Amino acid sequence: MNDAALTGKPDRLVQLTLGLWWVLLFIQPFEKFVAVKYLMMVGLLIAALPLALRAEVRQRLSSRNIVLGLALAIVVWCVAVSAASPYPADSLHALPRDLLLQAELLLVGSLLVTGPKQARTALWMIMAGFAAVSLLSAVEVASYLRDHALSEGQIPRSHKSFWGGYATMASFCLPLIIAFAVSTASGIRQRVLLGVLCLLGVVLTGLYGSRSPLLVVAIAVIVLFGLLRAWKALAVAFLLMALGVGWVATQSNLGYLEKYRSLAEADTYVTNQGLSLRLDVWSGVIELIEARPVLGYGYGWKKLAWAINDGGYAERWKATDPGKSAYFLGEETAASYGKVNPHNYFLQVAFEIGIPGLLLVLAFWLAVFWQGLKGIVRGPLEHQRLRVVILTTLLAYLLSNFANGFWVGGLANMACALVGILIGLTLSEQSAAAGESK
Repeated sequence: MNDAALTGKPDRLVQLTLGLWWVLLFIQPFEKFVAVKYLMMVGLLIAALPLALRAEVRQRLSSRNIVLGLALAIVVWCVAVSAASPYPADSLHALPRDLLLQAELLLVGSLLVTGPKQARTALWMIMAGFAAVSLLSAVEVASYLRDHALSEGQIPRSHKSFWGGYATMASFCLPLIIAFAVSTASGIRQRVLLGVLCLLGVVLTGLYGSRSPLLVVAIAVIVLFGLLRAWKALAVAFLLMALGVGWVATQSNLGYLEKYRSLAEADTYVTNQGLSLRLDVWSGVIELIEARPVLGYGYGWKKLAWAINDGGYAERWKATDPGKSAYFLGEETAASYGKVNPHNYFLQVAFEIGIPGLLLVLAFWLAVFWQGLKGIVRGPLEHQRLRVVILTTLLAYLLSNFANGFWVGGLANMACALVGILIGLTLSEQSAAAGESK
């Protein structure tokens, strides 16, 4: 394939489409501005449709890329099972709201990222968005700590604040920032800037009081330095982690941050109490999946409450299973729409689109990592570095999903964009190889 039309000086339509894509990436770290995100999504769709008619873009779109093929299969399956869902109206409403945005972010990356410059800009936009959220969150935290002590209790947070959900976003963005700083950033100024942002992000994440984000970041950093074969940096990382663990262990009173001590206890990872009652949650979702293992209940997780109520689980759990009842029902006699969550990506996918859908999603991620790892071994040096950054971040994303369900939302949207960048780099390399062989 000849990418000359895309790699040369971009025309206004290409610039507009990439610009909308970059702005969408910038606002993904924000939990707010949902209406703006959807307006940008519609604008991106309008701008991208004429591009799809161009021969060079159609050629990329029709390329035999296994990741693109599996992504298309997932979309088709989601639409099919949603139409056959017990709740088709809810499912078909969720598709354009969430799945369409993910498809756009993935496809624009696949079709218009033709080199490192565009990929780097996309990554910078995500990091810039996270930097803005971090600064706004720091202001909110500082305002509280000015009049209160940590010993008084957890720093208040809600979905209305920038601080709300910060640690979740940090579990994705901090590995991205660290990987970018050590393998892709050019110049001391960039590295210092990213270092300061990383330090701020770690402090804010620590103050947040959620255990899994720090664990995810630590594992992702270890894998990163392993991929780079940076053994000295890996040793330093282990030293810093050990110092952090030692500091926590020596403190007599950490207030609401006491829960960090449990990260060193084996029971944290295998018991219901240690996993914040996740075993009860997962067991309940599995019961629902067993009732509709092939087609699931349709795209969108909020209908989980309806499935619980309509299937008679609410009454049974209330009478015989206090663990499930406490989470899914609380003090009520029925589950509330949009209030309960599977808290596991893979169970959420199986609940929504069935076991066949889950197998498609697993195949998709296996193909993504296989294609990315092959590119690290064979691709151009700068492409290799970008792939290390992206795969490290995607690993963090998947690790975050063991105790959470980020199948949709900001993290999932950014993950789809990163997959698109990987595909774009792969297609560019194939095009260059084909041009050299002529």
